[in-house]
This record gives sequence, structure tokens and C-alpha cells, in this order.
Amino acid sequence: MTYSNGFAAGARRRTVHPRTVGGAHQRGRQALFDPAAGYSRGSATYRRFVRRRSLRRIGATAAALLAVVAFASATWLALSSASAHAGGAPDTSSNAPQSTPKSDWHAGDVPKLYQRDVAWADARYGDDSFAESGCGPTCMAMVYIGLTGRNDLLPTDIGAISERMGCITPEGTTWSFMTEGASQIGLSAEELPADEMSVRQALLGGSYVICSMGPGDFTTTGHFIVLVGIDENGKLIVRDPNSPERTNRTWSFDDILGQARNLWAYSAA
Repeated sequence: MTYSNGFAAGARRRTVHPRTVGGAHQRGRQALFDPAAGYSRGSATYRRFVRRRSLRRIGATAAALLAVVAFASATWLALSSASAHAGGAPDTSSNAPQSTPKSDWHAGDVPKLYQRDVAWADARYGDDSFAESGCGPTCMAMVYIGLTGRNDLLPTDIGAISERMGCITPEGTTWSFMTEGASQIGLSAEELPADEMSVRQALLGGSYVICSMGPGDFTTTGHFIVLVGIDENGKLIVRDPNSPERTNRTWSFDDILGQARNLWAYSAA
């Protein structure tokens, strides 16, 4: 903190100054003055000033240290965020999910494919990386493999089809791709009402269902997932292209349908 007074920094001044000591008024005694305050040393006023000034200096020092720590923390967080979202080197750490190997793709079993898989995470999809926005094509790839057993189309190949069709926007993949894009790869798509009976019949009939999810357990904005079956406890088996954790648990119909904004059932054309 900076302040000014009538003395040069570090100057000392000797002067004659009357002061009261023990009730007697004394004159002619020299007293040292603090150049920063103008108070007589030893007086109660001076001591109060020194205490206040010391506290201000301590407070200013503490504030400066806190500012340095806050700046360092903000810088670290910004760099961490940038490295997590920028299209840099693939994430080869254990945090990068591993998709089902191509050798295990076959009809009747929807593989677990993840948009953040290092095999395609850094590919561009629209204005973003595939890791950020590739949930729609990844879901379509899972359905395609589960219905046909073919391994000729990766998630990025289906993403390229979506881009050629103009079905990618700054917000992600359009709903129109869920039907029109399906026909481009030999699948039939039927829009479903968001009720348990319709979804149950589709799954028991051998179809797979893609859901567009709203904010809730799966997303804060929008996201696509795949429903692949019903387990022995009547819960839905899910493939979430952005989460092994959500993929490896089952979900109630109420959980899914309460958050779904649209649904499509798929079969081989």
C-alpha cells in the first residue's frame, strides 16, 4: 500500500514539542518525531499509530501473498482445462476409455465404443474434436455393428457421413441424422414415443434404441446414448459413448425416459 506525507522517506526531525507527562506541562524538552506520522515517540497516540500501521502492513503482505496464490491457482486450472479440451496429443493415460476391440465385433452384440478412445478422439468433427462432439456418430456406429456384424465403418467414418449431409452444428449432431443418416448405412429407423411399452417392445423385438438425452445423469446440455437390452431384473442395458461408468451399470425405465428428449428404434434394412 502507498501513502504520502510531508516528510521524505527515512528522514528524522528533532524539534521542541510540549507534551504532558504525569499531569505536568513541560516545555523546552526535545522529542523525536516519527517522520511518517508526526506523533511524539512514546506518546499513547504514537503507540496507537504504530500498532495500526503494523496491522496495515501485515494485512497488505497477507493480501499480496493471497493474490499470488490465487493467480498461480487460476493459471494452473486454465492450463489444465486447455490441455483437457484442446486438440493436442491423444490421451494415452488410463483415463482414456478403451473400446471393444474390432476382433470382438459381431452381430447381435453391441460393442462398447467411446468417443474419447485414442484411436479417434483427436479427429475433427465439425468445429470440435471427436472426443468432444462425436457421441451421435459413435452411437450410430455401435448400432450398425450390433445389427450387421460388419467392421467397415468406424465412428469417424459415420461422422464424415454426418458432415457431408450437413448434420453437424455447433451444438452437435442434428436429430435428422438419426433417421436420414441411418438410411445411408443400410439401417431402418423408426421414431419412438417415450413410453416404457414402446421401448420394451422394440428391444425385445431385436431392435436397438438411440436416445437423445437432456440434462440429468448423462449430460448438462445434450447427449446420445444407446439402449441395447433389458437385464434379468428389468433394468435397461446402456451404451454411453462418453462414460464407461454409466455403461457398466443398468438403469430403470423411469431414469432413462424421464431424461430422454427423443428416441429412435433401429433394425437392419
